[in-house]
Amino acid sequence: MEVSRRDLLRRSAVVAVGLAVPPWLSKMVWADGGAAMGFHKDVPQDRILVVVQLSGGNDGLNTVIPYADAAYYKARPTIGIPDNQVLALSDSIGLNPAMTSLKALWDQKQVAIVQGVGYPNPNRSHFRSMEIWQTAAPDKIETEGWVGKYLDAIRNGRASSLTGINIGGEENLAIESAHAAVPSIQGLANFGVIFPGNAQGQARQAALRQIQLADSTAPNGAYIKQTAAELYDSADRIHAGVAMYKSTIKYGRGSLSQSLQQIAMLINANLGTRVYYVSYGGFDTHNQQSRRQPDLLREYGDAVKSFMDDLSQMGFADKVALVTFSEFGRRVNENASLGTDHGTASEMIVVGGGVKGGLYGAYPSLTDLDQGDLKFTTDFRSVYATVLDRWMGADSERVLGGKYDNLEFI
Repeated sequence: MEVSRRDLLRRSAVVAVGLAVPPWLSKMVWADGGAAMGFHKDVPQDRILVVVQLSGGNDGLNTVIPYADAAYYKARPTIGIPDNQVLALSDSIGLNPAMTSLKALWDQKQVAIVQGVGYPNPNRSHFRSMEIWQTAAPDKIETEGWVGKYLDAIRNGRASSLTGINIGGEENLAIESAHAAVPSIQGLANFGVIFPGNAQGQARQAALRQIQLADSTAPNGAYIKQTAAELYDSADRIHAGVAMYKSTIKYGRGSLSQSLQQIAMLINANLGTRVYYVSYGGFDTHNQQSRRQPDLLREYGDAVKSFMDDLSQMGFADKVALVTFSEFGRRVNENASLGTDHGTASEMIVVGGGVKGGLYGAYPSLTDLDQGDLKFTTDFRSVYATVLDRWMGADSERVLGGKYDNLEFI
């Protein structure tokens, strides 16, 4: 009999603080499910991927700015960033002036910016476009995400029950898979296995005791006992690893800074985690964008800089790549509310000690438009494929369901 992770979650213990979804609530046929994928032998298998999702649709034109293009200032007479304020990356492209911390990493050749990223027949709905990015499937509805498929594909060769970790309590389609459930850690300070102080909590605690005492000779009995044991074991390992974390790096108080510091703690704990996923929202800037976006971009840059400095101090900087995306960019022309509306193509940012810094792909034309929107020049699945093939050593075609050209940032 096959028991889904949702069924087991309802019938057993709930980790109510810290761990929103236990990672061991995978299907009971885990041990019998498919063979692990082969890996590229020339790629080290201790590398880590951190995915940062900028929710809301970040305005790429005011993030990576074509400051030498007159069409940019014609389209944005009010919210365009003056060319003398842009942090120049080349003689035509530069960063938002709020991103001084990211510029410092650029100067260290740790930042790759992939320009004009998108997909055919773009969707301007937050929900559907995010779903497309999370599943890497623009043409069909999927119930499994690209990260989840990767974790699923390596499951038989996993060295840890914490192969993937989501930071935050928000459910995320990118990490959904058929077998490999991913925990969502909301806060390391209170991390642990606890139960609500009511009848339902008592029932769940009793269910966990029954799991621990399960007859290992019964169908799936040994696996069920292992599930309960790993529930507590992984909590203990995380507590022990976090206790060892020592750092002189100061992080900001913003949500992304705090999330990336938690990831740094978990990386330092050496849990065997291959992928961390974190979301950072607020980028739906339909009005007064110039008052809102700079603070968001400053927090992003500062958080990533602190994170990379922390990893460098710990000796992990060359083993971690951080990939940032948003579900879409914004329209080229500013609107009457001094903001921008839902658009299409934008950029992706890849940061890490093992990254080949620079600009990749072609910046989209600001005059050859598709109904007022940018035409993408790089398929986002090529970025995913590059990360999977060259950084994680995986088979991107198996994960993405198709073959996409690799880029040269790794």
